[in-house]
Amino acid sequence: MSAGRFLGIPIVSTHKAPVREVTSPERGKDGLFIQPKDVSAAREVIEQHNRNRFAGHFKFADQYTGNTRTYDERGDYNCGRCNQAIGDKCLIVKVTIDRAAGSCADWENLCAGDPEMMLREKDAEVANYGVAKNGKGFGCHRCPYASPAIAPDSRGRELYCGKGDFRTYGTACCALNGAPVVEEDYDEEDEDDDYEDEDADDGDDDEE
Repeated sequence: MSAGRFLGIPIVSTHKAPVREVTSPERGKDGLFIQPKDVSAAREVIEQHNRNRFAGHFKFADQYTGNTRTYDERGDYNCGRCNQAIGDKCLIVKVTIDRAAGSCADWENLCAGDPEMMLREKDAEVANYGVAKNGKGFGCHRCPYASPAIAPDSRGRELYCGKGDFRTYGTACCALNGAPVVEEDYDEEDEDDDYEDEDADDGDDDEE
């Protein structure tokens, strides 16, 4: 029973408010969700909700889901293609970056219409910064938690994410990406470093 007021009049309801469901999809021995064989339209509704959940909690992004400014159409997500990179430094994270294979959860695509600010307030660990052992970057197509989809969905998503229980593009990514990284201790950089003219060659300097 719940009580409330409308225009000062006490209102009592005998109806209980609905409570959200908690789902528990089946997992395999590796701890990842087992890909369902259902490829119906109803299943796509569930998967989009799962993608939205990952966008909100783990910064998942593709060209339709999450913050699309954090989607890399090449699927690399490396520092050299990030709007926060300035020379070998980052405007947000206190670390010397690896432009070819480094990345973090704050990655965003290059955009001249998006001016940035010198902050350097995040530690590498907080930002989930890492350098991919493959020397190229991250993306779902390099993630061990992704596997081929039983069938692409109606938007052509060709992989299945065993962490989030949804189909995804190989070029998408999230903060849980499992691509192997180089084990390093990232020391905090001096916030008073001189960055003058370091952005002279900023931009997409990665080779194909």
